[in-house]
Amino acid sequence: MRRGGFTFIEVMLVSALFAILSVSIFKCLLDGIRLSARAKQMMSGEDSVLLFDRLSSDLRNTFFFSNIDFSGDELSVAFPCVIWTPADRVSLRAGEGVVDQIGRVSYVYDPFKETLVRRQANYSQALAGTWGLDEVMVAGVKSFRLRYYFKASPEPSTHVAAADGIPSGVELELSVVATDGTKVFKRYVAVPAGV
Repeated sequence: MRRGGFTFIEVMLVSALFAILSVSIFKCLLDGIRLSARAKQMMSGEDSVLLFDRLSSDLRNTFFFSNIDFSGDELSVAFPCVIWTPADRVSLRAGEGVVDQIGRVSYVYDPFKETLVRRQANYSQALAGTWGLDEVMVAGVKSFRLRYYFKASPEPSTHVAAADGIPSGVELELSVVATDGTKVFKRYVAVPAGV
């Protein structure tokens, strides 16, 4: 007569199958996490290139405007620029959806969050000193630095802050962690309005 229960061999067999399945699932999960981290590092490099293109375009479109000043230091820059923003619902251009107008653009590096953020303000926000929504341009930034070049006779001078008008050029330096180590990106952008 057989009792109702499992034999020792049956329990060991089920335990072994459970262990094999657990290890397989854990390995797949670990591989997925590694792949995600690697993809993030690759995205940081690509995002850096897109950031430089966008920041360069914004700097080239800056202009002198008495109500909105050009200001900056090593970690941030803000300046007047033509921006694209949703149309005011009661304006004549309400049907266009998104319109271009005078505004202010700012790029700010936060070393604690390791992010570089772009902000923009339409004309009324710029005059009030407020900003629209933050747009994270690059995450995983290890360092970011701006240098400002001003025309001076006979040699151009380099400054860590932009206080006296629009510079003739801005040097950008950004380092991010990539799949093959830390990558450093540098670019000099000529600012036509500062010439």
